[in-house]
Amino acid sequence: MRYHFERYSTPTEWAIKEITYSRALLSERNMSELYRSFNQYLRETFGERVYRVPLDAGFTCPNRDGFKTFGGCTFCDERGSGAPTIKNALSIKSQMSSGMARIRKRFKAGKFIAYFQAFTNTYAPEGVLKELYDTAIEPQDVVGLAIGTRPDCLDDNILDLIKTYDEKLFTFLEIGVQSVHNRTLEAINRGHTAEEFFDAVGRAQKRGLKLATHLIFGLPGESEADMIETVKQVVPLGLTAIKIHQLCIYKGTPMEEDYRAGRLQTMKEDDYVRLVADALELLPPDMVIMRLVAEGSQDEVIAPDWAFEKERVMKKIENELNRRGTKQGSRYIKKEAEPHQSFRQSLPVQP
Repeated sequence: MRYHFERYSTPTEWAIKEITYSRALLSERNMSELYRSFNQYLRETFGERVYRVPLDAGFTCPNRDGFKTFGGCTFCDERGSGAPTIKNALSIKSQMSSGMARIRKRFKAGKFIAYFQAFTNTYAPEGVLKELYDTAIEPQDVVGLAIGTRPDCLDDNILDLIKTYDEKLFTFLEIGVQSVHNRTLEAINRGHTAEEFFDAVGRAQKRGLKLATHLIFGLPGESEADMIETVKQVVPLGLTAIKIHQLCIYKGTPMEEDYRAGRLQTMKEDDYVRLVADALELLPPDMVIMRLVAEGSQDEVIAPDWAFEKERVMKKIENELNRRGTKQGSRYIKKEAEPHQSFRQSLPVQP
């Protein structure tokens, strides 16, 4: 396995839209009656608001460095889905320190989760991962560890390592899949199959880990029925949480070329709102909803233009559910997960 701390670029700092605390609190209270939010879940767990500190540990991905293919996911920018507030030139210790200070100052936060967000955060030898994770959770006010990764970078020894953290603090493993349709995964250059995702979820669940997945609505070539089918196949897995967001076209990505050439379109806002409402109705009522809308900076996102209006879109989702008289789980039907043939290609195990 090729492992290196390659930096693709230093992310441009962006201005985070300020929303008054009272307005945000009112919106969150209204939505909590319609779905189970991640903030609500953290309050249930810790008795107070807990904030994630996004981190970039310098990882890459197996579909970027040539282990499987090159170029990365066609939708992914040079930050590797990392937050724009990350200062990736800093060490993990410094990122945690500066991130906690920034969040503490803005929100008067008292508890934090170290969130390994950018690129594939299990794509390294076990010893390297342990050192990074240990450093991130060292500060006294850190109460949790969150790790974002891919299903093909979760060999058993890595899952065993993550389980050691789960035994001593709140630990969340986010396994991105985006779609369960292999034709889509191939088209966006994911470099793994849906079967590998189901396999990784099953092995992680045998260890009792809290799991989340990520879905993107509006991927090239997918119909609304395809997107809902992805939701339906995720439902029986018994995941703790889910992230759903619209496809955004980022500058400098292969999708930018297709979009500008007219080969790719993004979803219309009202269509997305309706589809998210459909998905929420199908999801288990106790599943944690970590995200429903991606919010982008105009310096980085080309389309859709409504990606810059997250609060408005969230309000529309709320209004759509209220119009229907439904909420999360209204159409949920409990089913057992079906076995999926495993096509897992293990990465070389390194000490």
